[in-house]
Amino acid sequence: MRRLVITSLIIYKNLMIKMWKPFVVMAIVGYGFIAKAQVVVERSDSIESVKADTLRLVVDNAPEEEIIIDSLNSEITTTKSVRTLGSSFAKDSIYINDDDTIHLYDNSFDGLHMLDDQVEGYKVFINGENHTYTESNARLWLKMIKYLHANAGVRNIMFEYGYSFGYLVNEYLQTGDTSLFNSLDQFAYDEYSSVIEELKNFNDSLPSDQKLYFAAIDIERGIYPVAKMLDFILPDDSVSIPDSISLHVLSLKSLAEYNDFKLDEADNGVTSSGYTSGFNFRTGATLKLVYDNFKEHKEYYKQYLKDNYTLFEDIIINKYESREKWVEYESSNAIQEYIFREDYMHKQFLKEYDEHPGNWFGQFGRCHTTKTKQNNNSCEWFKFSSLAERIKNTDGDMFKDAVMTMAIVYDNDRNFGPDKVSTSELFDKYFEDMTQNSLSLLSLSGDSAINAAYGTDFDYLILSTYNQFGSSYNYLFDEEEEDERFKLTFGYGNQDFNLDRLNSQFLNQGSISTFSTSKAYWEIMLIGHKDKFSTSTSFGKLIKESVVLGPNSYELTGYYVKDIFYYPFFTDNAWIDFSPGLGFGYSNLSLNTTETNSNSQDLNNGFLGEVKNTKYVNDAFVFDIGAIIDINLKWLTFGYHGGYNLDVSNKRWKSNREHLNDSPWTSLSGLYGTVRIGVNF
Repeated sequence: MRRLVITSLIIYKNLMIKMWKPFVVMAIVGYGFIAKAQVVVERSDSIESVKADTLRLVVDNAPEEEIIIDSLNSEITTTKSVRTLGSSFAKDSIYINDDDTIHLYDNSFDGLHMLDDQVEGYKVFINGENHTYTESNARLWLKMIKYLHANAGVRNIMFEYGYSFGYLVNEYLQTGDTSLFNSLDQFAYDEYSSVIEELKNFNDSLPSDQKLYFAAIDIERGIYPVAKMLDFILPDDSVSIPDSISLHVLSLKSLAEYNDFKLDEADNGVTSSGYTSGFNFRTGATLKLVYDNFKEHKEYYKQYLKDNYTLFEDIIINKYESREKWVEYESSNAIQEYIFREDYMHKQFLKEYDEHPGNWFGQFGRCHTTKTKQNNNSCEWFKFSSLAERIKNTDGDMFKDAVMTMAIVYDNDRNFGPDKVSTSELFDKYFEDMTQNSLSLLSLSGDSAINAAYGTDFDYLILSTYNQFGSSYNYLFDEEEEDERFKLTFGYGNQDFNLDRLNSQFLNQGSISTFSTSKAYWEIMLIGHKDKFSTSTSFGKLIKESVVLGPNSYELTGYYVKDIFYYPFFTDNAWIDFSPGLGFGYSNLSLNTTETNSNSQDLNNGFLGEVKNTKYVNDAFVFDIGAIIDINLKWLTFGYHGGYNLDVSNKRWKSNREHLNDSPWTSLSGLYGTVRIGVNF
């Protein structure tokens, strides 16, 4: 139960971030009464966030104005010196000059020349980045490809994406197919649209025996590229399809077109009707049916696909099953997720290396690039063997002493894990001498303190003062298995309160009427659904009720704010929702009295004898257990919400925020039921 509540809190937080501002404010107001003791559990994905990964494809030449800026930076720091890297205890004069600075926006290799005499003998070069800083990372990635191609014989590039995406990139680089470029444009970050074309231009300029080969060695974490690739290798429409597989082959072709349309729609932000409608058809569900059909009718697929059968089988069986296993680990937050993934990438690299021998380069998240087994790292992975460490220690020692790693250290992110916290200040003396938006290569052998902390994992460090984040993009690694759905409903209901002692006191004072123990109310509720859980925030206002006692009037009113977490049943039926839930909230009853007195000398009963208003409050922290059942007719929803509120607070009334011990005992516990109608979106 504790894990369920914590998981629900996390999902609730993520959903609330995306809700409309008025309702977020409503939720915050509710929490203002009850959240002093609330613990918010938040998981930080650090630099390894799946949604922060980027396609490292960048322009070959920068616009003229960027080159001018780069030149100005060089002019500002033209003091020449021989670098003498001191220890952490004694700082020599350090100048980051033009010899140290990597030029990202021109065709030179300035800033990288200290590698010239060092790259010989290495077979694998790996850079480690924080995926957040996409623009500078991408430009460095392209610069390193060109440098290592020219100086280290690198012809093969591995990167941190699923096989399908890598296949589409390779096909575009070789063929220039504009339809492929349009798909890659949809999967990539906004600033990389022209970048892919520039990368193709670079590859086109190379001799035939020096062309680059790109291999994506990661698990198929994204679902859309898988569907696109499967469609890409299908025969054209003129080829007849066996009846047993026709439904699923035609569905694949339709799905690819549908996804292209919806991704393009999302890229543009709006549709012709003024809003983005979202995905109504599910890529994951479609591929699952294709997978099942393929296993049952392999011979028909072999007959239909001919030469592409083996590739199709590898994607829909091997890659798909690995993806499903990873999704199971990842969705349950199991540690197996990152260990399984690292082992998978290592095996895929070895397979690619056998088929494409020669030297390799890749730029991965920093947690994948350490050369020794880590006790911990900034991704909070413990006792962890990274991709680089696995390659280095491959059986047979084929890569022993043949892996060079370089980590990017950002001035705004020096986090390499708990073990390295105390070393962060070692970089101060270097960053102080760097200009903004610059990169400098640092050899660890020149600084004994830094070398002691990082030398077993990295051969070089690349210092970066870039602090601009890249644009956000959701589709390359969007699992798409579950959409986020919302409901906004309005309701009318009744809740029972225990007002017996309050009513008895009125009767004892001579009143001929009492307050109803079942109070009517109006309610507004916002419900969000994601993955296997739903959450709601509701605000209700009790309808005012009056009782007259002698010359005085007593009005009883109130309100509540509640948050409830649900576990939905019947998730396969879009038209019905049944969700039991647990929650908590703040409930308030207010008793307002108006006393009149015509005696102007009786100051105790009213100022100058006119009117005296008195307010009594009975408020409570409540636990809620209940269930929702809704009928959904496209955008319209109507249903019923019933349950029980348990008052766990002091049952006495308050005046001026002080409990009145002789006041009538009143409980806000009771059954409730609400009839609701609203909209789905």
